[in-house]
Amino acid sequence: MEARVSAPMTVLARTRTGRWSVWKFNWLANHKIIGALVRARRHASGVLLDVGCGSRPFARLFDGHVARYLGSDLYHSRFLGDRPPDVYARGEALPIRGGAADTVLGLSMLTYFPDPLAMLREAHRVLRPGGVLLLEFTQMAPLHDEPHDYFRFTRYGAAHLLERAGFEPVEFIPIGGLMSRVGLSAIAFLNRMNRGPTRVITELPVRLLYIVLQLVFEGLDRLCFDPREVLAHLVVARRRGE
Repeated sequence: MEARVSAPMTVLARTRTGRWSVWKFNWLANHKIIGALVRARRHASGVLLDVGCGSRPFARLFDGHVARYLGSDLYHSRFLGDRPPDVYARGEALPIRGGAADTVLGLSMLTYFPDPLAMLREAHRVLRPGGVLLLEFTQMAPLHDEPHDYFRFTRYGAAHLLERAGFEPVEFIPIGGLMSRVGLSAIAFLNRMNRGPTRVITELPVRLLYIVLQLVFEGLDRLCFDPREVLAHLVVARRRGE
């Protein structure tokens, strides 16, 4: 079964959103994932494969850290943008030889696999011994893209799956907290209002409310952060040597 790669209201939207473009829809989620990637990118090196790459909105964050940035995605993904992926493939069946990648990246995609362990084992296969997996495990998100939304993961569930697939977890980087979730839900409501023939009237007020809400909930998230209630973890894991 094909895993669909999208993120309408999961942890991030796979669209090009800058770190400071606070007036844009889902800036709060993108801001959080960018911070996590900046923290994790020191582990990346060599050839990086982005599984479910979409339009590669975060590729520039790895400039100077990897020698080559490759992307794979489904041919019918609506997030591909102008640049096609280097290979069209399912995440659990990559047409790449074993040990060819130094780093594998996966963002906002694992919830769409009916068998997430199969994707992890495929990442293990394409990585060289000692290679690094950077994978987002969503913990808190509304149901979306039914019926192809299967799982949520605690950090302990993530560690269990990684160890079964032959990885050693190195670092768990939390992405946002409960206040981020509340803010994203409010922003999603505004986005639903800002549609149809009345958009010519609602667009400016909604954009202004995006700014206010996202800044307020960013501040509340920092003030009230609880590591037990996170949007997701970006997990850094290393492929065990053979």
